[in-house]
Amino acid sequence: MVPLSQVITRPGLALQTLSDLSEVLPADIAHYLQLAQDVSEDEQRAHSYEWQALVVENAPLRVNLNGHLVSAPADFYDSLLERQIQPGRPIVQIIGEMLMRYSLGLPDWWYHARLQHILSTRG
Repeated sequence: MVPLSQVITRPGLALQTLSDLSEVLPADIAHYLQLAQDVSEDEQRAHSYEWQALVVENAPLRVNLNGHLVSAPADFYDSLLERQIQPGRPIVQIIGEMLMRYSLGLPDWWYHARLQHILSTRG
């Protein structure tokens, strides 16, 4: 297991939280490997049970909410997207800002589909 949150002290103080390991820069891989910890079979089994319960719920999203993985409806993040919509603002700009501002682990195509849905349901 590799921790996805760490305190950064240079150049300034910040808390860096990654959505997943795909956000680790190649130059930082050695650093993250030093933070790796073994995961016991009991921990693996416990996570497996939790995931199986979520699979049974068959929701469109899985969300890390206050450290707990929960099922969520497709419109869970729509309020964040709606705040970004302004007349004349390109969708691609909204998607780029969402990807940079929030570490939600959602792909660009998902933002695009939700934005299209939001815009199509507006009067």
